[in-house]
Amino acid sequence: MYRENLYNKVLLDPLKNFRVNELYIVSGYASATFAKQHLDQTKSLNNPRINLIIGMPRKINDHIAFVELHKKFADRFKGYYLETQPPVHSKVYSWCCKSKGVVGFSGSSNYSQYGFIDGSSQINQMNEDDPTKIKNFFDKLLK
Repeated sequence: MYRENLYNKVLLDPLKNFRVNELYIVSGYASATFAKQHLDQTKSLNNPRINLIIGMPRKINDHIAFVELHKKFADRFKGYYLETQPPVHSKVYSWCCKSKGVVGFSGSSNYSQYGFIDGSSQINQMNEDDPTKIKNFFDKLLK
């Protein structure tokens, strides 16, 4: 179980340690500001494509920022709101190479600064998990 340095361990290190080019995320909540930071930082690390499903959308003001991410990073970012019942509160991350699972994580970290960086507001944990099952879960929700 990982409890410290989650941003590096889950969102950056796989780009350095594995041959991956895509990240599939299902997160209850997400931040457009955080997604932009991640997209900017990973440009020099294999320039991966980030695919995000937000399972419990709530912030209207973030919507405009997510639309801007779609425009600015059209070749690298796809974000979706899930508006089904019940809401999806999962926090799972699957790093893939050509859509084939390589390394995955699950735990309590939403795709946001609070989930990965700001340790004074929340304590989160992540575990290694099956990347193929996570990618299949993403695909099933997207349908």
